[in-house]
Amino acid sequence: MIGKIALAGNPNVGKSTVFNYLTGMKQHTGNWSGKTVGTAEGIFKKRGKEIKLVDLPGTYSLVTDSAEEEITRDYLCFEKYDGAVVVCDACCIERNLIFAIQVAQLVPKTLICVNMLDDARKKGIEIDIDALSKETGLPAVGISAANGEGMDELEKALFDLIEKDKPKFIPVRYPKAVEKAADALYPAVLDEYGFSGMYPVLRLLENEHGFVSALEERFGRIRENRRIKAALDAAKASVEENGIKKEEIADKIASCAALRAEEICLSVVKRKEETAFSRDEKIDAVLTGKMLGIPIMFLLFGFIFWITVSGANYPSAWLSAMFENAGAWLEKIFSEIGAPPVLKSLLMDGVWKVLGWVVSVMLPPMAIFFPLFTILEDIGYLPRVAFNLDKGFKSANACGKQALTMCMGLGCGAVGVTGARIIDSPRERLIAVITNSFMPCNGRLPAIIALIAMFFTDSSILGAAMLTGTIAFSVLITFAVSKILSKTVLKGLPASFTLELPPYRMPKIGKVIVRSVFDRTLKILWRAVIVAVPAGVVIWLCSNFVLEGKSFLQILANMLDPFAKIFGMDGNILCGFIFSLPANEIALPIMAMGYSGGELSELGSMAKTAELFAENGFTGATALCTIIFFLFHWPCATTIITVWKETKNIKWTFLSVAVPLITGLFLCFAANIILKLFL
Repeated sequence: MIGKIALAGNPNVGKSTVFNYLTGMKQHTGNWSGKTVGTAEGIFKKRGKEIKLVDLPGTYSLVTDSAEEEITRDYLCFEKYDGAVVVCDACCIERNLIFAIQVAQLVPKTLICVNMLDDARKKGIEIDIDALSKETGLPAVGISAANGEGMDELEKALFDLIEKDKPKFIPVRYPKAVEKAADALYPAVLDEYGFSGMYPVLRLLENEHGFVSALEERFGRIRENRRIKAALDAAKASVEENGIKKEEIADKIASCAALRAEEICLSVVKRKEETAFSRDEKIDAVLTGKMLGIPIMFLLFGFIFWITVSGANYPSAWLSAMFENAGAWLEKIFSEIGAPPVLKSLLMDGVWKVLGWVVSVMLPPMAIFFPLFTILEDIGYLPRVAFNLDKGFKSANACGKQALTMCMGLGCGAVGVTGARIIDSPRERLIAVITNSFMPCNGRLPAIIALIAMFFTDSSILGAAMLTGTIAFSVLITFAVSKILSKTVLKGLPASFTLELPPYRMPKIGKVIVRSVFDRTLKILWRAVIVAVPAGVVIWLCSNFVLEGKSFLQILANMLDPFAKIFGMDGNILCGFIFSLPANEIALPIMAMGYSGGELSELGSMAKTAELFAENGFTGATALCTIIFFLFHWPCATTIITVWKETKNIKWTFLSVAVPLITGLFLCFAANIILKLFL
């Protein structure tokens, strides 16, 4: 290996696409900002040589406001590597160049990689790459990583970056007082900390809190380093003597960098008078408009749910029949080999039937929903969802980016929790984490779909409408609970944030299928399967361990029954929720096993399951309360563990369990009272 290169850039510039192309890895990319919230490493090989690439989280600046920006800043400032590549979006290069200038002030060997040239050409934008290199003094290449354009030049440039002498970066012109003070401070910073660029000097001069704190964490307090303290005090005094106040230094430095980026763009960017920007603007006028934005959003999701509901029935029935036929074949084998009846019952009535239920009920909806959802992601629609919901979250004193974490939560609650890292404010990040489980994940959606189909309608259109209404109800409750949290344990006003609306792009269907099937559907299904197997054993034991003529499951259900009746459910339903703590996917089969006395028959058959539930007093009102509790109850064990890992705080972990539970019980109680009054 000849060296290590850091890959940096603004959010949504295609860093991960570049990383994947060069390394062959499958870092998840998406057409919205905030996808990479941690570093990823891979090896780029060419002609017998290897370079390690490090994909850093997207950030608009090294002056940090969020967790992912801190990761990028700390890596670039304090880790050992041989050069940096700053990936820029050709469609908005001026803003990207401000960040590139910061990196070049820190990393002597910096390469500017202008990505998405194909999108820029469609919008009438032309970038003169040679002129860009001359204006900055840095090597520059132009590419379109999505289709491989210019990647050969980039590969060569990566080796040149490591093997050749450092480029002569043309520095930014600052006020003379700032330049004089920075030049005086530079030798001390170089000797004491080892920084060879001007970025650390400028941050110390303006006393940027994030960088100073990170520096002191590694090297000790500045006031305890006599040389640095003396040089810094002298530099600040020199600036003030020349008429620049301390509080003005940061603005002067930032404005000069922005002016330099503007100057570069005037020299290297050409725009046609008529550009394709108007196309995106016209689409956004409809999809994010005040009148139509939210109605279209719910109609679009309703359409996706309709396809999911209507399309899941046939493959679900086929999988159910397949498991039943395979089960009959396995039972015959067990009989022929003389397997003990208890073992046979444990494996077939417990493990196999629970496993069959989970696969036949879960797999079809996921296999349909995730590809459609991934297409929305690739097109660039999800940031528009956040934009549409921003006002609602602001009214709740929360952050509009929470809409993106909610979308992640539709797939998996744990992913939604980790996705909350894209929210800059710690207070608003915690609100998103605590309310994340309000969105039904992949484990809850199939159960909700099944209950709607069994007790309310067999029409796919009405079922999709009810499911869409259920999601809308979850969003409204998220607003309400976020508001309560912001007025109590997480007091505060909503912080401003930057949400980039990326250009609309045609999805690459092949990648959509691969990512939705392998990264999402099969990965989540595998998790459900490995939970279903031991859960089947536990459920069978609870159903077959008899004490005074009753199984343990029946005894527990009878104990919980009076309490459950208050909330419109029964003890068996609560048992299903309690035993499904490892994974929500197994809640419904546990309920079915409880009602059937420890045996599951006719797996995946909605009619037979509805008949079984109805025979045990399960009505439409019961189904409604159960659906509400499916929406609002404690998150699964994996999500709870993820909350602990993200917050490192028992209080917030407890609240992430208690808040949805209390919300669910309250709503079920209210629904039960209302239903009894009017039915």
